[in-house]
Amino acid sequence: MQSQKENIYYNTTYKLARDMKKLILIVFTLLYTSLIFAQKGNSQFAILGGYENFPNLIKESGYNIGTEFKYYTHKRIFIIANFHAGINNGKKLLRYMKNDRLYNHNLKNTAKDYMIGFGLGGDLIQKEKHKAYIQSTIGLGNSEEKKTHLANIDSDTTEMTKKTSTSYAISATIGYDYQLNEWLTVGMHYTGYQIGYQYKNSCNVKISILFNSLIL
Repeated sequence: MQSQKENIYYNTTYKLARDMKKLILIVFTLLYTSLIFAQKGNSQFAILGGYENFPNLIKESGYNIGTEFKYYTHKRIFIIANFHAGINNGKKLLRYMKNDRLYNHNLKNTAKDYMIGFGLGGDLIQKEKHKAYIQSTIGLGNSEEKKTHLANIDSDTTEMTKKTSTSYAISATIGYDYQLNEWLTVGMHYTGYQIGYQYKNSCNVKISILFNSLIL
């Protein structure tokens, strides 16, 4: 019979593999879509990552990765599809004295959020190799949060609570791109995410491929 630790390990490994398969599938889907649209006009595919803030957790600092595809319908206006995945793992040692005895509890939290959305954006500034832009998407989001907390100070026990929800999601971004050459840009942006009733924000760096320049 498998021990409880082995079951937890196998369940965690399975969930991680499942999440990675989803991420790889979404990335290749967006990449394939961008290759199709690249035949028709100015478009770009970006991979990004950076810091994400998770409020109301033991550790608020996390990280996120994502992809986005832009297709320009006008010189300054574009449609956009984006995917976002955020991860946070935190822990804190809670120590206190009670009845002349020292108690130690390891409090932990794990949080994940995902979003896929579609929307519009526009370039506020286009000057030589520089671009400043804003964009917004709406779509579907999923969040999962696990917390270990002190259940009852009288009994000095801890318990874990889990929340999972799937709901609407909205993102708003302001960013900057610098074009290195005919087909490659680097940049950074700040994004706020509203997934259900939770608001989170992130600051990212990104690298983009300009498909129209490759074709031309």
